[in-house]
Amino acid sequence: MDDMITRLAQEGIMRRFLNTILWAALIAGSPCAFGQKVKESMAFVVSMPAPSTHTFHVTFRCEGLKGEMQDFKMPAWMPGFYRIMDYEREVTNFRAEEGAGRALPWEKVTRNTWRVVSGNAPAVILNYDVFGNTNFAANSSLSDQRAFVGPPGLFMYVAGQIQHPVTVTIQLPANWKQIATGLDPVPGRPNTFSAPDFDVLYDCPILMGNQEVLGFEVQGRPHKVALENVSPAVDRQKMISDLKRMVEAATGLIGDVPYRHYTFLMIGTGNGGIEHANSAACFFNGNSLNDENGYLRWLSYICHEYFHNFNVKRIRPLALGPFDYDTENLTDMLWVSEGLSVYYQDLILVRAGLMTREQYLEKMQNAITRFEEGAGHHYQSTTESSLYTWGGSGMRGDRGTTISYYDNGAMLGAMLDLKIRNESRNQKSLDDVMRALYRKYYLAKKRGFTDAEFRAECEGAAGGPLADVFEYASTTRDVDYGKYFLYAGLDLQVATQESAGTYIGLDTQAIDGRLVVSDVTAGSPAHKAGLSARDEILELNGSKATTKALSELLASGKPGETIKVRFSRSGAAQELEVTSAKNTKASYNITQVPRQSPLQELIQKDWLRKSQ
Repeated sequence: MDDMITRLAQEGIMRRFLNTILWAALIAGSPCAFGQKVKESMAFVVSMPAPSTHTFHVTFRCEGLKGEMQDFKMPAWMPGFYRIMDYEREVTNFRAEEGAGRALPWEKVTRNTWRVVSGNAPAVILNYDVFGNTNFAANSSLSDQRAFVGPPGLFMYVAGQIQHPVTVTIQLPANWKQIATGLDPVPGRPNTFSAPDFDVLYDCPILMGNQEVLGFEVQGRPHKVALENVSPAVDRQKMISDLKRMVEAATGLIGDVPYRHYTFLMIGTGNGGIEHANSAACFFNGNSLNDENGYLRWLSYICHEYFHNFNVKRIRPLALGPFDYDTENLTDMLWVSEGLSVYYQDLILVRAGLMTREQYLEKMQNAITRFEEGAGHHYQSTTESSLYTWGGSGMRGDRGTTISYYDNGAMLGAMLDLKIRNESRNQKSLDDVMRALYRKYYLAKKRGFTDAEFRAECEGAAGGPLADVFEYASTTRDVDYGKYFLYAGLDLQVATQESAGTYIGLDTQAIDGRLVVSDVTAGSPAHKAGLSARDEILELNGSKATTKALSELLASGKPGETIKVRFSRSGAAQELEVTSAKNTKASYNITQVPRQSPLQELIQKDWLRKSQ
């Protein structure tokens, strides 16, 4: 029987109908059957015996588990990057054994679950390999020069035991000297780190190799900067000074430094950044820091990821923790979590004295121009962009039918801030909202907030309703930006010029596979032809109507052409023709109002102030 069990385990083809026999055999040889007690512990060892093969080897030892079977799971995604990553695809050579080295039967029962017939063995040891060769913040990668670990793609967990403490020991290649991570080092155990639970483990990426290490302190908290592939021409002293000023401005805004130590993982190759509670993994082009504009863009990027340690990791919608690592964690509030972080990334740099008012306003006007010239804002609201990001939209993707909750959320943040300041006579601002959310929900209630609670905090600060801004967030209505900038004594001027494609003035939504009219611009070709909100578009020029089909039809058309529209209104199918008009593109320019009121002057001065 033992030979058969071993053979089946090695081949990985264990059948469910044998489980009963296997349990009996394993229990008979288990010390737990005789009442021995084993202290629970979980520990990983990560080695890289051949870095050039891009393959990590992982050993996961669990002691004191109870039960006939144990499910070991690999997360399907990484918090901070809203995509199903299917990390389990990179796992090979999986095997399980008990403490004495005898193989344990196992089988794959879901795409990310390995079921091991442990039979109450006092120790269960997994060994498996993980291939990593993608230079991105949500993936693990290994080369001769360095290794980066995105923890959800490397470390399995025992189902139902996310809250268990865990340690990680790193066995470095002989010529590597550095390990940088947000994990806490274990005293007296070189290259060994601990996490109080797997949520913390998955939130702490690890960079290994021979990185340059810099550092600074803010309020007695050490901040480590692990730097690689950044030009020697970049002034390190300036870099550290600027990062310190950035951290001081951000923590000053919230009024707290919420971590014992912080680690910046600055990887000057690849792309993508992901925030964590006491670290940030930032991939970028290290050569881009050589000129002033590239350096300032880099600072904005780093500030965005850093501010996330407040806005997302601590100030967060309910959906963003505790996490379900098996599936999507949907929320329509990423415009707050990501968009407001974009808004604050540059505002913090202004307050830190690292960006001028003029540079900030220029970035804002350029962002509005980019957003308005894309057709996506006619088809998707920012709340929809957030909710559907797991399906591929919502980030900086197809501007034909989608928008970015990053860009639009930043503009909504400015509108909220200026409206709150105006309504409260500049006694309150969005800063007060962020501080209140931090204190009330993170510190006191130890949870995220609901959509309604976020809105209530904003309207409480303003002292009245903010329906207009929240309606802009949830619809595709054209935005009156100028109204909000005027609160700060700024004039938003719009210049228009003819652009490619055509225009009919129709905003739509894709609802359950149907193309539904969400809004029709007054006086537009669609309005003149008789289309109304809530009409369902069935066909365009005889072909099935979709958001993509409508976008392509308008992009390739010429002014004066007729579009035959078949639609349904109140269940009755109808037809009409829409004559397309010229498509125009607007550009936006922010200037000072010549004669500002005392309130306008006060709002602008306080909004774009430099911190003391």
